[in-house]
Amino acid sequence: MLVQVLQNQHNPNKIITMIIYISSYPRSGNSLIQQIINVFFEKPWTEVYKPQKPLEKITGVPSYFTNWRSSPHPWQPKSTWQLLWDKFNRKILKIYDVEKWIATYDLDIPPYTKNCRYLLPGCYDVLTPKNRQILAAEDTPYFVKTHATPYRQYFEKEYVIQIVRHPGPVCWSYLNLLKDYYNKQKTLDDIISGKTPAGSWSKWHQSWKQAIPSFNGRFMRLKYEDVKLTDRHSICKQIKFMTGIDYNPTREEISFEILQKQAPNYYRAGQNKHWQQHYTSEQINLLYKLHNVTMEELGYD
Repeated sequence: MLVQVLQNQHNPNKIITMIIYISSYPRSGNSLIQQIINVFFEKPWTEVYKPQKPLEKITGVPSYFTNWRSSPHPWQPKSTWQLLWDKFNRKILKIYDVEKWIATYDLDIPPYTKNCRYLLPGCYDVLTPKNRQILAAEDTPYFVKTHATPYRQYFEKEYVIQIVRHPGPVCWSYLNLLKDYYNKQKTLDDIISGKTPAGSWSKWHQSWKQAIPSFNGRFMRLKYEDVKLTDRHSICKQIKFMTGIDYNPTREEISFEILQKQAPNYYRAGQNKHWQQHYTSEQINLLYKLHNVTMEELGYD
């Protein structure tokens, strides 16, 4: 099944404000959904972890979003006093001024909207329950990319678009990402066993399984293997149905080949075929031993 909107579907025409989390275990195809949001919904997405790139380079399609304006980025160098004050607020008072994490930009395509609001990257700790409710109540929908396990509680205007992928190619791709992009030395056995920053593939998905009932129709699951083969407009229609956010059907997606040329260590082959050739028979047995139950639940045999 290509698209699974879990719990009862509903008509969200009256819903205007929200946070939409683009959720996935690493190397499961999050970038595909990011592209759909950038290109067809003409919205930037926010990386919850601290970025390694300038603001203009981390939103996917920089030519769409222009004239960025913000106060000094929260992760930029600060004085000792500023650092101590920020630490006091975070550690003792647990206060994060969410407005300091908002930038504005202009949309350089029709309808040429001015002063669009954008949540700055690196905001993982800023997304406290209180701040999430503040953001979700604004007129601007915020798209937030995350590889994290679910929050303990979700609020009425928080939505999730989750993409899942077979653990075989996921583990192999994740191993190479950690080695080539982050210079972390891991073995394939480590990745299969969950000795990674994201933890175990199965435990990650099982934690989300437990959270699904709380969404009441605000959770959509996509399979990477189906998204790769499906017309993007079909996916856009499903996202629009769940969120009420319209999209531009005249847009054309950037090809995977172009993205791969731009960042070959990040955008790898993108294929599910032949992943077994990178595994020993013992590693394949380990994969199925640890993840078979979750694989079956997600439709992988």
